[in-house]
Amino acid sequence: MVKVEERSADAILEVLAGAPEPLGARQVLQALKHGTGLDISEATVARRLRLLDRRGFTVAAGTKGRMLTSAGRQHVAAVLRGRTTATLFAEGTQVRTSEGLIDLLRARRTVEPEAAREAALRPDNRSSAQALTRLVERHGRHFADVHEVPRDIALTFHRRVARCTRNPIVKAMLDVVLDPALDRLEAALDVVLDSHRSGEVTVTEHQRIADAIAAGRADAAEEAMRAHMDRLLDEAGRFLTEETAPIVERLLTWGMPGPTGHDTRGGPEPDADH
Repeated sequence: MVKVEERSADAILEVLAGAPEPLGARQVLQALKHGTGLDISEATVARRLRLLDRRGFTVAAGTKGRMLTSAGRQHVAAVLRGRTTATLFAEGTQVRTSEGLIDLLRARRTVEPEAAREAALRPDNRSSAQALTRLVERHGRHFADVHEVPRDIALTFHRRVARCTRNPIVKAMLDVVLDPALDRLEAALDVVLDSHRSGEVTVTEHQRIADAIAAGRADAAEEAMRAHMDRLLDEAGRFLTEETAPIVERLLTWGMPGPTGHDTRGGPEPDADH
């Protein structure tokens, strides 16, 4: 089914899930208009109900209307879980404070070493390492040209490592902590690293991770990634003082809607290098 049909079908299932008795198409329509504002007709509701019957999610209860089957109840539960997960995901990517930046780095330190370990254990570890080394070389060339801002390179390196995981739980966690919605954090991290003149250290650490993956040394790859994240955490913690935190938080909220954000859509981007 197309997205509109799927949304209305799920809404119908939720209405039936909350009803104490079977409902007919007209009753379902009334509940939908009251609770969701969906602009559909009674005939459309009837068609959706027949479709849900065929999918095994609903069943006719004589002349009283439709009720959920066991499969229907399981589907509604899955939809609600997915909605909750999506909400939590959205909240998790709304990093607006220096404390939130530290929390994100801690989360990355927890999960990214496992991805590096898996990368070293994969049969195609050398191919992955070659791709990582090319990224490291690009990153290193930045320091010969001060006019190039390599904010995308470091994150691309970490995302390339993350692609190697086959653990669905680890993958889900990586999808959150490395989501593109958080790319603006790289600008904040640039400020931290530039303040300590440690950008080139990142290049060295990334190469160490790539070398361990190429050699198939899982323990070394895991430890190299953890050491890298430990350093980022340490530098961020030392940089974020009462004087500097507002600068970082301005970068974190730039372009985000809301009372603490600065919606710059259509305007110039902030100059994070000054």
